[in-house]
Amino acid sequence: MNKKTKFIKIFRVILRYSYILIKQTIMITPRIIKTLERVITALLNKFKIRLKFSITFKLNFIYTLVLSILLFLFSLTILFGFKFFLIEEAKSNINMYGEIALDNIKSVSAVPNELIESISKKGNVSINILKNNKNVIYETDKNNGEYYEDFQIDSPYLVKGTDNVEILILNKNFNLNNETYYIQIISNLKKENKYFSVFWVVLVFLNIVIVIITTRFGSRISQKVIEPINEMTHTVKDINVQNLDTRLNVKGSHDELRELAQTVNDMFDRIQDSYEKQNRFVSDASHELRTPIAVIQGYANMLHRWGKDDKEVLEESITAIKDESENMKELVEKLLFLARVDKKTQEIHKEEFYINELLEEVVKETKLIDLKHSVYNKTNKKILIFADYKLMKQALRIFIDNSLKFTPENGKITVGAHINKNKVVIVVEDTGGGIPNEDIPYIFDRFYRVDKSRTKSEGGTGLGLAIAKWIISQHEGSIEVKSTLNVGTKISIFIGMKK
Repeated sequence: MNKKTKFIKIFRVILRYSYILIKQTIMITPRIIKTLERVITALLNKFKIRLKFSITFKLNFIYTLVLSILLFLFSLTILFGFKFFLIEEAKSNINMYGEIALDNIKSVSAVPNELIESISKKGNVSINILKNNKNVIYETDKNNGEYYEDFQIDSPYLVKGTDNVEILILNKNFNLNNETYYIQIISNLKKENKYFSVFWVVLVFLNIVIVIITTRFGSRISQKVIEPINEMTHTVKDINVQNLDTRLNVKGSHDELRELAQTVNDMFDRIQDSYEKQNRFVSDASHELRTPIAVIQGYANMLHRWGKDDKEVLEESITAIKDESENMKELVEKLLFLARVDKKTQEIHKEEFYINELLEEVVKETKLIDLKHSVYNKTNKKILIFADYKLMKQALRIFIDNSLKFTPENGKITVGAHINKNKVVIVVEDTGGGIPNEDIPYIFDRFYRVDKSRTKSEGGTGLGLAIAKWIISQHEGSIEVKSTLNVGTKISIFIGMKK
């Protein structure tokens, strides 16, 4: 096997393995890309978490950044102003020495070399005298034989010198012995640039010191500002069901934080009030349900032991169980209604109808189920309203049922409706025992009873008026209660008219 054949064989092996490697790489690449994507995403998420700086850091960073920008702009303005001042001062000097040199030349009608040299040394400038064809006829030693052919007459101008240092040049022409001459004054701005550099370094140093001091003290000030928020956070974290009465401290602060703390305290007041109402509601509901359940269970046990063989006991037990089950059904229905109210799922279907027809229907039904009281309807005029017929009927039934319960036999209950200032006023008035003034603000609270000694059959569950109040409120109405002990009670319901 010669060298050529051996080389071709090795080359083929390299190509085959290269092909296999490339093929495997192509197959593995998507997995590698997906893995890299996961790694990069995880790193970015961690980076984002790290970037969740505290409010103290953010405040300190923001006003340090703003101060740094303002300092930078201020320093830049000062630097450019200082440089402008140095250049203007140099222009003023070069003009002055140019005038002195020209005055001396004109006074002697010749070029006074020694005097020009003296002016050059005194002003630290180079002076060239050129003829009309701009040939140098005199120059000071300071210019080293240099002069500038780009002439601008009578006004100083800046150029870059051989060492890249700015040079200020002033050219003036004059006539001497009927020939035109030019005087060229050159001022090197190395001294001015040095002043500028020193001033720049001083300003940078001062800016750095100011930023460091601001950052250091700004951090402390930010922490002092944020301290009440941290205190609020710790206080709120410690509040639980056992200490709902804990409130944020608002003493000593007279800014937005005081308003925030007061708002949070108000929120906790509402939460505590709702929590207490919920506990009271659950407790009262449990108590109300416990009594009928205990009665039903007692009669059931009595029937189980020996009552089923005694017809009188059997009848009594069946009647009691029936009554208590009716009471439980009524209570559960009211509780479910209030639960829907609390969850805001109770539906309202408003429609147009005449209130006098509703009152007539309610009075008629009341007369059928109650024969111990006189119930009258004083409304004859047709008054159109837009409301939920069933809910309004339920509310009226609640008010009339309360009047029946607390009005002695042969007492009088009157219902009616009239219009007063674009309002429909529905009135339910009785000749009952009345309500004490101190109890009137609470009669619409759930499970509230004016006379705690009354039995359930006389006093109800204490939920009806709460339901009635909600119904009226959903019709954007209001309720007014006037009552006199041993005289009677007048309930006035105000609802907007149909426009």
